[in-house]
Amino acid sequence: MLNKALIGIVSALVFLIIQAIISSVNTKATYEFSINNNIAQKETLKLTLNDGHASMLISRNSNNQDFSHFDGLFLRFQNHYYLFGIEHIDNNNSQFKFSSLFIDSLRSGEAIYIPRSPSLCLDKDFPGLLLGKKISG
Repeated sequence: MLNKALIGIVSALVFLIIQAIISSVNTKATYEFSINNNIAQKETLKLTLNDGHASMLISRNSNNQDFSHFDGLFLRFQNHYYLFGIEHIDNNNSQFKFSSLFIDSLRSGEAIYIPRSPSLCLDKDFPGLLLGKKISG
């Protein structure tokens, strides 16, 4: 009896992972989100999702050009994205990152971005919800 239940659970997990892989391989989209923290500072997040590969650039336009670049793979479950890869911070430091986020495209061409891991953002005051636009896809 326990073996049948275990086979069912493993089958369901394998089905979900295969569905996520197929969905991520069929995804081609680029999003851009930005926020003005004050007069001299603007943070921009550009996210490119292409055939299972994710690239994210977070840049801060101020006197010193701070940026963070994420390069890796992603799995997609409807509008939920799970990214894992290497984050490069100011070309000096690199570290393995896992993050999850939610992106929804609106009919008006705008998009909503909700990060689940605030560590990808440069500023501690980075909001939990961003409005931006879908550039392609």
